Amino acid sequence: MAEGGSTATASPPSQASPPAPAAAVAEEEPRPWGDLPERVLIRVSGFLPRGFDRVHMAFVNQSWHAAVAPRPWGDLPERVLLDVSGFLPCGVDRVHMACVSRHWHAAVTGSEQPDPPVLPPLPPQLPWVIFPNTEAPTFYSALGRNYHRLGRLPPDLRRARFCGSSDGGWLVLALDSSHAYALYNLYSHQRVPLPPEFETPRGAVFPLVVRAATLSNPPFQNEFMVAAIVLVANRSTVAFWTMYRGRWFSGGLGPLDVTPQDLIYYGGAFFFITTDERLATFWPSEHPDGGEVIADRMDYDMQQREDYDDDVGFVQGNGQMRRYLVQSRGRLLMVVRYIYHDTGTEMFRVFRLHVTNPLGNAQVPPRAHWEDLGDELDGRMLFLGPGCSRSFEVAQHDGFQDQESMIFFLDESFDSVPSADGRRLYSFTDMGRYSMEEMTSEPWPPGDRPTSSDNAPPTWCLH
Repeated sequence: MAEGGSTATASPPSQASPPAPAAAVAEEEPRPWGDLPERVLIRVSGFLPRGFDRVHMAFVNQSWHAAVAPRPWGDLPERVLLDVSGFLPCGVDRVHMACVSRHWHAAVTGSEQPDPPVLPPLPPQLPWVIFPNTEAPTFYSALGRNYHRLGRLPPDLRRARFCGSSDGGWLVLALDSSHAYALYNLYSHQRVPLPPEFETPRGAVFPLVVRAATLSNPPFQNEFMVAAIVLVANRSTVAFWTMYRGRWFSGGLGPLDVTPQDLIYYGGAFFFITTDERLATFWPSEHPDGGEVIADRMDYDMQQREDYDDDVGFVQGNGQMRRYLVQSRGRLLMVVRYIYHDTGTEMFRVFRLHVTNPLGNAQVPPRAHWEDLGDELDGRMLFLGPGCSRSFEVAQHDGFQDQESMIFFLDESFDSVPSADGRRLYSFTDMGRYSMEEMTSEPWPPGDRPTSSDNAPPTWCLH
């Protein structure tokens, strides 16, 4: 008994609490998807082949959108824009790129920089195909492989007929039916009026119709001369003009005996090829009395090729043979185009001028003949047109290896049908590219190209 009479009651010994069960090892929580590093998100987006899925990915949250959404194109760094311009082989595409925004224009042209950037050089520019139209003329760039609107043309030029073209963007145009002609530059918009009349050596004056024309060199750079195949008094002949003459004039030795088909300025002279494949050459020179510029004539003593009569007999009555002159690798080529009434252009043959007796005696004309080059062009592309044919090397143009030994040709016919509104519609169907190796042709340019127009014919724009 405890003191104070109180009875003490013994408490049972406290029992130890049972040990707590071992805590389960918690699984490691995955990292929140929203916090994935940007490099991971960009890599994941690369596995999404559909653009629609990438759009959905960009809308998951703000972090994902910032990682994978396209950057604003207008804010691309200048060095990136310069690199991009280097992948544009066509000059017109670079112009369009510079027009996107002020920032792009400054980056590509260096207009706001003390040290303008050096753009990657352009490859030799291939001709544009100009499709005339009085309302919406267009052109096709073979390098850019795109169609473009040909804007800023005055109304009288949209109605004009193309008679030829020359380097530097110059066109020879027939403006209207009253024999008004002009040279026009597509780049600078300069215009040079040409006279509507032809003066014979005896002083008779006639109106003329220009069929094809070319220039010795671009106007305003040096003295230049225009040469043309013209129709005068229902006769096809040749004519010339310089800035110092008020009318077109003929060359030396009078008119040609045979109809000329094409012309070219080559080696300092104008060469004309006739329907019998003979050459007449006219050399610009000063008149012996001084002042006026004249065209001295020299004819070759051409030896006719062995199969010429066979060719003529084969085509006669079924079609026609059209001839072109092309300068290539320092030599003069003649390309013969075989056009049939029912099927259009079927075949081409290429010949090279071989002079066996060079010019040495002014009294004896040089002797020459045409050599057949066979079915290969040895790495060349030919672009054919009246007064504006050109040759280009495939090796100088990336992505054109499949164009080797190709000939590009235009529809030069004036076949037309009436339209519903009373206008005449001309066909652009007999144009394409021809493989010399396979001896087959296919439509060209590709895509949705114009097949008819209220103006004709198409032509090349030479740069």
